[in-house]
Amino acid sequence: MYTKYFGFKEKPFTLTPNPRFIFLSKHHKEAFAHLLYGINSHYGFIELIGEVGTGKTTVLRTLLGQLQDKNYRTALIFNPSLTGVELLRSINNEFGIDASSQYANELLAVLNRFLLEENSNGRTVVLVIDEAQNLDPATLEQIRLISNLETEDDKLIQIILAGQPELEHLLSKPELRQINQRIAVRYRLRPISMDETRAYIRHRMEVAGESGGVSFNRYAIKYIYLYTRGVPRMINILCDRALLIAYGDERRDIGASIVSRAIREILNLPRNRFAPKRLATMTAAVIAVVALLALGAAQWQSGRFRHVGQRLLARLAAPSAPVTSEPSGAKASATTANSPTKAASLSASASRRISSLEQELLSYEQAGTHLHALNALIARWRAQPYGTVGGRLTTPDTFSRLAAKRGLRLTPFTGTLDEAIRFDLPFLAVTRVSGDLGAYCLAVTAVRGDSVTVSPALFGKGVVDRKELASLTTGTFYLVWKNIGRIPVTITPGERRNEISTLQRLLRQAGAYHGPFDGIYGDATAAAVRAFQHSHGIAADDLVGELTLAVLVPYDTGANIPSLKGN
Repeated sequence: MYTKYFGFKEKPFTLTPNPRFIFLSKHHKEAFAHLLYGINSHYGFIELIGEVGTGKTTVLRTLLGQLQDKNYRTALIFNPSLTGVELLRSINNEFGIDASSQYANELLAVLNRFLLEENSNGRTVVLVIDEAQNLDPATLEQIRLISNLETEDDKLIQIILAGQPELEHLLSKPELRQINQRIAVRYRLRPISMDETRAYIRHRMEVAGESGGVSFNRYAIKYIYLYTRGVPRMINILCDRALLIAYGDERRDIGASIVSRAIREILNLPRNRFAPKRLATMTAAVIAVVALLALGAAQWQSGRFRHVGQRLLARLAAPSAPVTSEPSGAKASATTANSPTKAASLSASASRRISSLEQELLSYEQAGTHLHALNALIARWRAQPYGTVGGRLTTPDTFSRLAAKRGLRLTPFTGTLDEAIRFDLPFLAVTRVSGDLGAYCLAVTAVRGDSVTVSPALFGKGVVDRKELASLTTGTFYLVWKNIGRIPVTITPGERRNEISTLQRLLRQAGAYHGPFDGIYGDATAAAVRAFQHSHGIAADDLVGELTLAVLVPYDTGANIPSLKGN
């Protein structure tokens, strides 16, 4: 609609990756250099991690474009949700070799002959697997077997695993340690800076042939950077909407007011009589955060101030948790309790009730029960619930994989129900009732006194007695959380990185750390981690650990973390 008005030959901010619009920031160039170094050094396995929309595909397309000569043979797999045999057939097909067999050993033999021939001709074979966080552990094991194809002194194939941060979590599983240990080159792609955001916007407009004098002023750029946090895909979405609004207003100078309207439309905020006040509040938030930006871009990137601005924006558009319905396979109830009944104390009758709870669970179709539990936990994090799920919904593997697709993690904890509740995070409770999919699981989403809200509802009531539930569980629980600060699960002494500043901030908010936010995992920070672990009944681990990070999450006061207390 606006292309002719602004003199564009095409839309400058589309979501489809177009090689002509490629903009390589400092981090993109570093990622490209790491990948090329790993390939030419024949290290075998290379890992590229990046959040959604940061430009992983841009880097991969640039890399594949550079490898289009007689010295390389490349293949790209962008739909890794395959079985091991299906993956092998896809790889062989991409390389143009026989992929007709239904057996993994035959497909591997064909691939091995191809690799040996390419190696003898002096060519490097590169396999790129995008969205690798969606790989099954069994398929990853098949990839490890492919990497075993080697000569006495060289790797025959270079494999790049590219994916979202959940890929790191997947590879950290003990059963995948063999493949994880083989990854010699790793790079985490970061969002672009504010200066790069300005250059990125200008670059895309110039490539699109802009000749109508349209421009984003410096206040608009700062506002765009605040909202998008430097994620290219979000920049495209916001700039496209801002241009559309400017076209409707016949404006060519795009400022903060137009960008704020674009944000409001993207967030689907209603335009009502309170809108001017909300806009003023949002503008004030931007001014405050821009002032914080002036204190130092490094501190902003490390997370020291980021959540202040995000909290102010979140207050303007915090969505309510989606409501999930009873799973189709679960037992239907004729009535719904409007208020929880008073739980009976454990006695002989209560013991009989525990037995009846077990019978109630067994009367439910297990897959539907698990889907309902999963959706209830996802809803607490304000993420999109699942309608249907293919395959067996077992725990922890399938639960973890589906949660990861919503940006969430499942971390195991062994202890009592009261201990799990004390962590103040929604969690999955494993019961001692078994079905075709193993143990039945219930979601615990809220606690008030001795009443615990579970999902799906039992006997038509969403609330059960705390002691009764404790007697029903096995002592295994899975905390559901989100690594908002992207803090590494394992941090070695002396390590220096921006995410450690976020760890230090959370430790301070928990009352365990009183030092500077210097981003260094030194003695003081390690001691604070141990003190926090001790105070929360977590086994001491100087390398931090996943459970410690999960339990730290509720202390992030600026991130709107769901609590069992009801928020």
